[in-house]
Amino acid sequence: MTLSRRISLVVLAVVAATSMSLAVLSAITGRSSALREVDERLTALRTAATQDGADPVDTLLRNLLTLPTNFVAALSVDDEALVDLIGSDDPNALRLDAIEPEALRKAVEAPHTINGDEPIRISAIDLGAGEWLVFGEGVGDIANAFTNQLLINCALAIAVALLGGLFTLQVTRRSLAPLRDIVRYSQSVAAGHLATNLPADATTIEVRELQASIGTMVGELKSAAEVKTKSEQEMREFLADVAHELRTPLTTVRAYAEVLSSQQHVDAEVRQRAQDRIAHESQRMTRLIDDLLLLARLASAPSSTRSALDVGSVITAHFNDLGILDPLRPVKVDVVPCKIYADPALMDRLFANLASNIHRHTPSNAHVVVRCESRDGIVTCTIDDAGPGIDDGQMQLLSQGAQRFGALRSGDQHGTGLGLHLVTSIARLHGGGARFERSPLGGLRVTITLASTLAHTA
Repeated sequence: MTLSRRISLVVLAVVAATSMSLAVLSAITGRSSALREVDERLTALRTAATQDGADPVDTLLRNLLTLPTNFVAALSVDDEALVDLIGSDDPNALRLDAIEPEALRKAVEAPHTINGDEPIRISAIDLGAGEWLVFGEGVGDIANAFTNQLLINCALAIAVALLGGLFTLQVTRRSLAPLRDIVRYSQSVAAGHLATNLPADATTIEVRELQASIGTMVGELKSAAEVKTKSEQEMREFLADVAHELRTPLTTVRAYAEVLSSQQHVDAEVRQRAQDRIAHESQRMTRLIDDLLLLARLASAPSSTRSALDVGSVITAHFNDLGILDPLRPVKVDVVPCKIYADPALMDRLFANLASNIHRHTPSNAHVVVRCESRDGIVTCTIDDAGPGIDDGQMQLLSQGAQRFGALRSGDQHGTGLGLHLVTSIARLHGGGARFERSPLGGLRVTITLASTLAHTA
């Protein structure tokens, strides 16, 4: 059963019950009002007939002209038939039949209804010596009017209930139409159609808020699906890069291994060169695998081996080493002691990667300027070089923190490899980040920010 029909049936039942109750109450009220008027007349007549010095029978007979036509009066004597005091010749006239003594006693106390061919509301006066003066009015018309009014009121109540139910059905169908749209929209989304939109145009505030909430939720799902698709594509590209990077040294190792394992005589010089190349390519693959494992560890869990560390001394050590490796390179290191709470091994790896990238990807005489300062709880380290830098597309991906790990192929001298992405991951792990932009020296500027008061997470 639909919600609109259920609401309509509930409203129909409530309206019907209420209308029927009002119909019955109205009919009962009308009958009670008519009976009360009869009781007032009978009580007034009884009061006049029982005044001091008044003859009840004479008083009753003198008031007959002012009484209703369906008035009856009789004299009741013990063990004798009633004596009709009005004496009408009309065979259809209302008459009193024999009355039980119990009914007479009740009529003396208050007007009482007796049922015969037609109900009569009577009052009685005890005259003594077993005589009773009984008088009353027929109330058959009142009973008939009560029955007719009850039937009419009930019919009207049923009609009102049906009209109310139909009206409620139409209103609820119209009001719940946005909910049906939401159901269809949800089914469409469940089927994978995320491009559809749900307008928030309902007339009721609650349904409009529901539409807006579902639209927002689906928008988030759509964004998550797009991010997932993009991440999967980037991961496929990354795996392709890794495979290519591993295939090159593996091909070299296999080729030289075949030379060494051949049955032919191999010159000592060729043998030594083959051994050196196998060792070099093995070390290269080991570094690549170590970088991949480190990235996986950084993504899965935070470091638990942190301690107080002067990041300025780490920077100074690595870039002094760069000056030793490249004697013709001007290296300016302008740092101050900057205390942070960090993993010493990861900090060493971060600045080792930056120095190594400059050593491998810039001319040996290209300028390098390194600065480090601490302000407002943030340590900022800036490394500028005068090398060729990287292209704008790669720089944008790095600045946005994309999942793509860049060109890993050995032949790409301007590729970022895993080094810069490890830098970004380590910086983020320590409550900071890495920003990549073009340097005023012409090459690449790397800005590392680190929280100097990071809480212990062990």
